[in-house]
Amino acid sequence: IFTATIDGEEMELTRSSNIVDFDGLSVTLKGEFGYKQELDDKGDPKLDDKGNPIYTNELDRTAEKITFTSSSDADKIVDTIKEFVNDYNEMVTQIKEAYGTMPLKKSNGAYYEPLTDDDKNGMSDSAIEDWEEKAKTGILFGDRDLSSLYSRLTSAISMYGQDGADLKAAGITVNYSNGLSTLSFNEKTLRDTLDSDPDRVKDIFTKSKDNGAATDGLVAAIKDPLEVFGGTTSAVKGTLVEKAGSPLAPTSIYQNYIQKQLDNLDTQIEKWQDKMSDQVDYYTTQFSKLEQLIAQMNSQSSSLAQMMGGF
Repeated sequence: IFTATIDGEEMELTRSSNIVDFDGLSVTLKGEFGYKQELDDKGDPKLDDKGNPIYTNELDRTAEKITFTSSSDADKIVDTIKEFVNDYNEMVTQIKEAYGTMPLKKSNGAYYEPLTDDDKNGMSDSAIEDWEEKAKTGILFGDRDLSSLYSRLTSAISMYGQDGADLKAAGITVNYSNGLSTLSFNEKTLRDTLDSDPDRVKDIFTKSKDNGAATDGLVAAIKDPLEVFGGTTSAVKGTLVEKAGSPLAPTSIYQNYIQKQLDNLDTQIEKWQDKMSDQVDYYTTQFSKLEQLIAQMNSQSSSLAQMMGGF
């Protein structure tokens, strides 16, 4: 039995254990204090059979109060948010570079093409590697899916009004430079807000419309486009997964748009190889017959020449 004053409200509580949970904060109570002891007729404290004091249910207002405050693990939160910002910036940078980098051209103005086996003959391993790296550059230039993903990710972090103010209070601002939108992080601002209003930092990251909030926080806002384009858990996979497959969705590696195109090309190649083989066999047979006819004609011509020579 104990009293607790939380945010100015005093409550008398009874628990079966001395370990008490206050909204996620675990408190262990040790010892007995704060209640008046029972007194005998002489005014001396009453004791039980084991010699322990016997207390009444009347609160002793003169007893020493125990007060404490709790604070967030700021270092862990700061490190996590810093890592979040770095990961976001790396992700959008790679996406923008993928669809924004043009294919490379050779000195004659022609684009680098993949090497065939014949092309590789006489080339060193380093030369082959260098050529193929150049041929891969810009292979996704102008890809609409990547461009759309980038736009939605940058829109997710462009918060205004109260959300924008909360994001800034969490030490995060949007930085636009060289055509690229990234996040900037101010550790001091974040630590100051964690000390004064940690719930404000929590809400700007964790709130979502699905949980009844008026707007989405940063995580929910970014998660939505990532699920649309890169989702691997639902029955309908993300746009990019459907297009190219993902190791996180094993079946998609063999069942995606690009793989189907490759399989179709392989089928067409096999089909035309079979046709070419049939044509080779046909012409080989025709030329063999022609050679036989020529041989017969030569033999007949020789015999005829001999016969004519006898006259």
